[in-house]
Amino acid sequence: MMRRGTAIMAVGVGLGLLGPTNAQDLRDLRARNAAVHALEDIRRESLQNQIATSNAQEQARTQLQLRDLNAGVVTGPIVVRESGPRLSGDEGAKAGAEFDASMDRLERLTQDALAQSNARMRAIRPASEPKE
Repeated sequence: MMRRGTAIMAVGVGLGLLGPTNAQDLRDLRARNAAVHALEDIRRESLQNQIATSNAQEQARTQLQLRDLNAGVVTGPIVVRESGPRLSGDEGAKAGAEFDASMDRLERLTQDALAQSNARMRAIRPASEPKE
């Protein structure tokens, strides 16, 4: 049976012999890790560029759709386009009154829908409330 000191010395000599090999292995491992990180950075940058390109394309598509919608809208309850045909005197007043009436109706409908939704939410009992 080996003594404790002899065992420690044997382990130390063994590690000493393996030292240069382990150091080279560590350098190789670090180099591989650095390469993996560099590849991951490149992949991440590529994905960011793809997302930016996709966002730009979607924004351009949306702008085209809005432009087409704006070109088709003249009057209605909600006017998307800033400028419409110029109406003179009585026609302008009548169109303005109709627009105001439509907006008032839309506001009333919105408020009614909100009131109904709030009433439904108040009618829902929380799960923590005891049943009667």
